[in-house]
Amino acid sequence: MRQQILACLVLVFLSVLARPLAAQEIQVSEADVKAAFLFNFTKFIEWPPEAFPREDSKVEVGVYGDEEFTQTLRTLLADKKAHGRPFVVRRLINVADAKTCQILYFREGEARKMGAAYESIKKLPVLTVGESNDFLDQGGMFNFFFEDKQLRFEVNPATAENAKLTVSSKLLRLAKKIRKGGAK
Repeated sequence: MRQQILACLVLVFLSVLARPLAAQEIQVSEADVKAAFLFNFTKFIEWPPEAFPREDSKVEVGVYGDEEFTQTLRTLLADKKAHGRPFVVRRLINVADAKTCQILYFREGEARKMGAAYESIKKLPVLTVGESNDFLDQGGMFNFFFEDKQLRFEVNPATAENAKLTVSSKLLRLAKKIRKGGAK
């Protein structure tokens, strides 16, 4: 009898503990998902040696956009490395700052800056990622979009190749769309 009571108490205790855990949903923002995608892109992209001025150079990520997204990237990438190099994330205001980065991210409202930035970086090994309908037309390499409430990405491998970046075939297989040819 005592064991049955003890067993019932254990079951009640476990059900009380389990209920809040099951009811809690992990909230992940759109910015978190885009930041995670960006980090994972770096695992499947090879930069040429000249992309990094020194052996101990960091992977510089420049963000054209809001400080909140920039901070999300800083937080996510704080303890991460790409090809043995730590990240440094900074918000960019003008196009001249783009030349020192290995990755440029253009938030939706900042896509217009891609045209000017592209002219200054098109021969440099800089990965460009954006989130607007015409981003690939402006020289972008990766573009985020939503389809059926799912975040997807499209890629322009020719633009990446022109910048001397090697995009893994594994990453290309994950793309929802692959653009053929360079920027228009």
